Amino acid sequence: MALFEHGSLQVKLYAPRGVDTQTPHTRDEIYVVARGEGWFVHGEQRHRFAAQDVLFAAAGVVHRFEGFSEDFLVWVFFYGPEGGERDEQGS
Repeated sequence: MALFEHGSLQVKLYAPRGVDTQTPHTRDEIYVVARGEGWFVHGEQRHRFAAQDVLFAAAGVVHRFEGFSEDFLVWVFFYGPEGGERDEQGS
């Protein structure tokens, strides 16, 4: 359920328990870690995260949270067009 929507922006809270089973989304996303810590997998990359970190997931790219703490909670900001935004080089 969206907590806020305006234009292409949709804001949600996300707090998986145990395992993150999300699949790639059709729009770009920004995650703001409200609490907790763990690992963020984005395509072939894997990054450690903690509270107050900001993470990006491009549309269509496999991503998930792993090894996260029990108190893990993120704000999720979906935005832009279906398929994600493109930079000036088309990627």
